Amino acid sequence: MKRSKIWILLSLVGLIILSVLCVRWFTMRINTDFASEALLEFYYDDISISVTITDEDELLLLKQILNGRLYFRSDLHCGFTTDVSVTMTNGKKSITFCPANDGCPLLRIGTSRRYLELSTESLAKLHEILGKYGMFFPCV
Repeated sequence: MKRSKIWILLSLVGLIILSVLCVRWFTMRINTDFASEALLEFYYDDISISVTITDEDELLLLKQILNGRLYFRSDLHCGFTTDVSVTMTNGKKSITFCPANDGCPLLRIGTSRRYLELSTESLAKLHEILGKYGMFFPCV
């Protein structure tokens, strides 16, 4: 009798742990609320751009584009590189996004295997902001 109660209890604990892990896995969202500036980097051919955005309107727009997006894990091999990146930071904490340079609406998070997908509208807004600073996407 005691053994069956122990097994039932262990099964319930295992189920709870599994449920928490599943919820965590499927609700991974980006949070950029902490950022007080954005560092844009673009190194392509002979172009070398590194600029910090502190303009509140542009920073807010970047946060709106990225914040709350679900991300997923994958082994994608699209045109992602940290040579083309947007780093949201407050000086202590940061998160880097690498837009695909082949027109794909995905962004890789740093050098990880985590990605997020932007809508066509959000991708266009992101490219518009980046374009203001001389960043371009030759394959788009």
